[in-house]
Amino acid sequence: MKTGEQTISLPPRARVIHYLRQALAAGVFAPGDQLPSEQELCRQVRVSRTTVRAALQTLEAEHFLNSEGRRRFISAAHAGSPRKSTLFTETVAVLDDEIYPEDEASCWGEWEVFYHLNREAVRRNCHTFSFKTGDFTPAKAEHLVREHPLGLILLHQNRTPSEAIRRLLDGCRSAGIPLVRYESDTPECPGADVIASDHRQGCAELTRWLIGQGKRRILRYWRLNSLDPARPSWLDADGNLNEEGAAWYHELFRASREAGLEPLPAVEYTYYDQDRTPTRRDFDCRVYEATGRLYEYQALHGRVDAVVCASDGVTFSVAAACRKLGLKPNRDLWIAGYDNNYYNCPDRMFEETLPLVTADKNNRRLGLALFEQLLRRRERGGDGKAERLLLPQELVFPRSLQQEV
Repeated sequence: MKTGEQTISLPPRARVIHYLRQALAAGVFAPGDQLPSEQELCRQVRVSRTTVRAALQTLEAEHFLNSEGRRRFISAAHAGSPRKSTLFTETVAVLDDEIYPEDEASCWGEWEVFYHLNREAVRRNCHTFSFKTGDFTPAKAEHLVREHPLGLILLHQNRTPSEAIRRLLDGCRSAGIPLVRYESDTPECPGADVIASDHRQGCAELTRWLIGQGKRRILRYWRLNSLDPARPSWLDADGNLNEEGAAWYHELFRASREAGLEPLPAVEYTYYDQDRTPTRRDFDCRVYEATGRLYEYQALHGRVDAVVCASDGVTFSVAAACRKLGLKPNRDLWIAGYDNNYYNCPDRMFEETLPLVTADKNNRRLGLALFEQLLRRRERGGDGKAERLLLPQELVFPRSLQQEV
């Protein structure tokens, strides 16, 4: 039996599942048809009998197959369904609000994750198809589930799901379509595996490095919440710490106290619109704000010797503010970033000073891990609990201490 399609380089059990779904979509089988014997499937797909048996059990659990004794049949439930295109059986659906921002630099991290996810899919002879959450309707959700893609990956779903998205997630779970999400702040998505960057480990490592370099008064320079300025950005709508906020809140405090230091309260700056290319006036406004906040803080609480910024993009206005205060950035006041995307920050056109150190979330590995986890979940079927895998961060030093000092 040949379907005329190129085989995806999947794990053995997933390869059998894909082979049978593709055969139905190509018309080799029709609903109600009996499958070949296990021995024949072993020969066709070139896997062991144990693998074939495990794959058939997974398909039975997904109601793709019915069994009568030792005989297995394509479920009649597919009789009223349109033929699934082989294109979609090789497609990973990606749901994201932030893949295509107006300004590429504003969401470079998410774009980089998606880029490497897409490259890995292509390397495995698959495709990705991205959907914007706000454009999704219940009809689109039902249609996508009927097409039965290879899996669904959710990137940056931070809002409460709409009715259409809930219907999509419920439909995927019922149809046995694997769900994997990026980071861990996707609400109301039970049963999905999670691939996330280990913010706690990265924040702790960055803080300990600064302390190890002799810095004792480390200030967090954090953004105000853009939707609710009265609420700190590290808290969610219910007043609980969000993932990244919890990392900074706990790990900076813990690392400081481990070294016998009293953690300093954070300074918050105004969140600015990153969805457009900044002008010199925009940058100057951020510099004036940073200058005022740093001056006021040190006048009230004493001098600080290091500033940890919420992202690399903020470090440039902080560096310019240092000069206005008569300080040399990264000598009199050390500046640390986060995300390792300083090379793509728009403010770099106005200020040449790079952060001394930054934490790299390793977006390439995150993209690869999302696709790999989807394949593992597909091979495993509906068995087992959802997994949460944390990828370690690494410290990156854009410029050496010798260059700065």
